[in-house]
Amino acid sequence: MRRLVCLLAVLLFAFPAQAGPGSCGWKNVIKRVFGRSAGKQPAAAEIQRAVETQAYAAQEINRASASYWKASHALVAAPNLRLPYQSMAVISSEAIAPATEEDFRFNIKNDRLARVWRMVTQRDLTLMQQRKQEMLEFLQVSRPGREMNYAALIPSDAKYIQIGEEHGFVPLRRAFEKIVWQYHKMYPDRKIIVLTEFVFDRTLPISEKTGLPVSVLGLRYRRVSPDFRFLEKFIKRGIEVIGLEDERYFKDHQGLITPSFRQVESVYGMKQRNDHWRQIIDQVRQREPNAVFFIYAGNMHVHYRAPFSLARASSQVFVLQLLARDLGKDLPFGAVMQNEPFAQVAETEESPVLLQWKPGSSYPVLSGFDACLIFPVP
Repeated sequence: MRRLVCLLAVLLFAFPAQAGPGSCGWKNVIKRVFGRSAGKQPAAAEIQRAVETQAYAAQEINRASASYWKASHALVAAPNLRLPYQSMAVISSEAIAPATEEDFRFNIKNDRLARVWRMVTQRDLTLMQQRKQEMLEFLQVSRPGREMNYAALIPSDAKYIQIGEEHGFVPLRRAFEKIVWQYHKMYPDRKIIVLTEFVFDRTLPISEKTGLPVSVLGLRYRRVSPDFRFLEKFIKRGIEVIGLEDERYFKDHQGLITPSFRQVESVYGMKQRNDHWRQIIDQVRQREPNAVFFIYAGNMHVHYRAPFSLARASSQVFVLQLLARDLGKDLPFGAVMQNEPFAQVAETEESPVLLQWKPGSSYPVLSGFDACLIFPVP
């Protein structure tokens, strides 16, 4: 049975998406995964197939991952696969032997998921290379200036504002703080809740004894990096802040999730963390059905095309990427557009470059974002 599952996964990526289930539930799969009816917005056939492929891949991976580690053979990636990015789907290093049985199982699960996602991402990359000129026609590029109202980018009906940042850059953190305050000024009567990777979801030491997620606590009781002290300003002004990161899981798997020698994310680690975060987000939504959620994390957590992303395309979701210096090559859109003038921002510039898709475009989900800001960083 396990071999049959693996064979089916390989066949899925060896043939065009329409050779798969086709009329047997594609629309329902896409609706479940992306939150949108397959026929609601017209799109190019190639884009539709790419979205369908990823939707089906996500479904199959979730179904089979529980038994992956027991399998005696691996899925084989496409021959001569050379990706211009590595952080989306990293294979375990052969130079590092698993220290424990748990590490061994973790690596096998991760490697199988990573191979599948490399194939999906390679298909995205090929499609965007073919459609690059058309994408450029739908892409709006501008330099809005230092006094830009970032919050004006957000649709008024969005309830999940997913903002991803490139870690370690002060201008990006300041931009997120500014976005929240600007939005609060635009909609003073709306309840805003910030759910963020940068605060742990458990208190210390109390939750170490109970294991229960924190529901509502003042930030002073949680562990938070000094780089994100502005979150305390939110709480003082009535903006609730909720931590997403599971500290115990992160500690137990630090060497597997983010190996220090290459600072990359494992696919299985991303899945585990995002599954945990999604549970918290759903719990808070049940408590606050009318609130606006600002979900603030690393770009790979809220990018439409990243593995097991928190972002699902719908009218209630808006994805904004905050990047430093350039688009980067770790995801297909950046790899395809890396030589365009707007892809690089000199540190001498005074304002960021804004990338937006024209209304009615089918490319936000394929590119990964609704809008993107690239900041000059000294």
